[in-house]
This record gives sequence, structure tokens and C-alpha cells, in this order.
Amino acid sequence: MSRQQPGSSEFELIQRCFTQGYPTDAATLLGIGDDASVIAPPADQHLAQSLDTQVADVHFPANAPAHLIAQRALRCAVSDLAAMGASPQGFLLGLTLPDNQPDWLDDFARGLRDAATACGITLLGGDTTRGPALVISLLVQGWVPALSHPRGLTRGGAQAGDDVWVSGCLGQAALALPMVLANPAIHTGLAAAYYYPAPRLTLGQSLLGIATAALDISDGLLQDAHHIATASAVNLALTGEHIPTAVALGHPGWPDCLSGGDDYELLFTAPADQQTRIATLAQQLDVPLTRIGQCQSKINDQQPTVTVLLQDQPVQLTTSGYQHF
Repeated sequence: MSRQQPGSSEFELIQRCFTQGYPTDAATLLGIGDDASVIAPPADQHLAQSLDTQVADVHFPANAPAHLIAQRALRCAVSDLAAMGASPQGFLLGLTLPDNQPDWLDDFARGLRDAATACGITLLGGDTTRGPALVISLLVQGWVPALSHPRGLTRGGAQAGDDVWVSGCLGQAALALPMVLANPAIHTGLAAAYYYPAPRLTLGQSLLGIATAALDISDGLLQDAHHIATASAVNLALTGEHIPTAVALGHPGWPDCLSGGDDYELLFTAPADQQTRIATLAQQLDVPLTRIGQCQSKINDQQPTVTVLLQDQPVQLTTSGYQHF
């Protein structure tokens, strides 16, 4: 494969970096290299799509190694499919570059291929352009069962009396952020959670028929819990002692684990009679699943609330999470 020289065309960039080494997909009749991709949807599936955009020095350090930027970008985008219970199919890449650096592009493409392989998702096409800052936009898509779960998992199905569950451990990426900002090349320890979030794809698919509502935690547990509360018109009462966090309750960083974001774990609700089934699922998938609270009826016309309880008493914690504006 030839090396791109500064000033070479967009088509040479695409040919070198984005045409080889990605997973293949039987539904893709025509992929990258033409004016559009052509997909043949299976008769028993609906298409789920999500668009995610990351901007340098807003969502990641601009001077981070390119392969780590690519890993983080695609994994974060695919996590939205996991939250819907979708099976990944393909993605489109929109890449805005301030300049044309062959070594950077090769490194970015390497990370993107590795992330695509890890997530089992194929590159369908996209667009590259020049602009004042590095911007990465990823449209990801996948399948949900058309007959049994035509809309997949949504945020709006929780009912009063449902349990609230979360996967994994919260706060690792948030606690790693100061280290990442100080040394963007670090990607071990807590920083691995920042650059290599693991989309809970198999878990999301397994929760179809079990969970009543779900989302992936990107902007912080407390803020994202409000999305379920609002969409489902219920209150959420969370038991602080039960929330799995990277540092123990009482540690100065514990509140950041609840509001810091970048976890990409699944927060979901399920009827209380599903507890044994969920515990079995956790063992089968080798994924920690923790029951952290309960959905409650909201009072009349009041706005839905999310409350954290410690020793059965409500505590005041910031719920702002990450703010885009």
C-alpha cells in the first residue's frame, strides 16, 4: 500500500487508510468507494442508527496518539447500539482534518480498524474534508428484531416498582481524565477505561425481553438516570452504598464517579421478578450487574426526580454531568 504524501488527494487517502482490514458484513452489497453504500436489510430486522461527533480538545486531547483517538471515537459511538439492544452492522465516518499528515492518518486508521474488529462493525463509507480543527463524526447502525422488539430498548418503558441496574464499575474514566490531560499518551490502568470503553453489545441484546428501559452512561450516572426518569415519567431512588464505583464511598473522588461520565456502561430497569434471570445473565456473560435502586411513582404533575440515598437518607450531589453547551 503506497504512502500518502502531503497534498495528495482525498481519494488516495481513502484508498490507503479506509478500504482494507475492516470486518465484512453479509448485508453490505456495496461499501466504501462509491457515492453511497447499499445495504440489504434482513426481512425480520429493523434498522437502528445513531450519530456521534467528537471534537478535538472538547471530547479528547488533540495531541493524543491518533490510534487512541480512533479507538475511543468508534467505541463510544457503538455503545449507543448496545443501549438499544442492537446488533452492529456498519458505520460511516466523517473526518475533518486541519492538515494532511501521513503518519497521523496511518495511526488513526490502525486504531479505527482495531476498534471496528473489536466491535464487529464494518466501515461503509464516509467523507473527509479540511477544516480548522479535528472533528470525527460517526454514524453507526445495527439491527433490532422487527417482530419481537421492533424499537429495541428505549429510555421510556420503566414502571414504578422496577429495579434499577447498572453494568460494570463507574468512575474509572472520570478519575483518569486528569492523568489523560497531563499525559495524553497514557492508556493503561484507569486510562484504559477512557480510551477503550467496551460497548456492552451482547448484554444489550440479551436484555431484550428483560429490561423495560435502558441507556448507556456517557454524561454521568445521575444525569443519564434523569433521562430514563423523564422519558418513563417515574422517580428513581438510588442506593448510594450499592453503586459500584472505582473508589469506595467516602473517598473524595466518589461523587465524581456518579457525575463524571465516559463510563459507557448500561443503566437499565427491569421488573423485580427478573432478578434471578439477571443474576444468571451476569454469570453467563461474565459482566458485573448490580441492582442499585428502584423506580417509584412520581407525584402528580411534579417533574421526575433522581435521588441518591445514603443510610436511607437523601443526599445532595451534583447531577449536572457533562454539559455540551
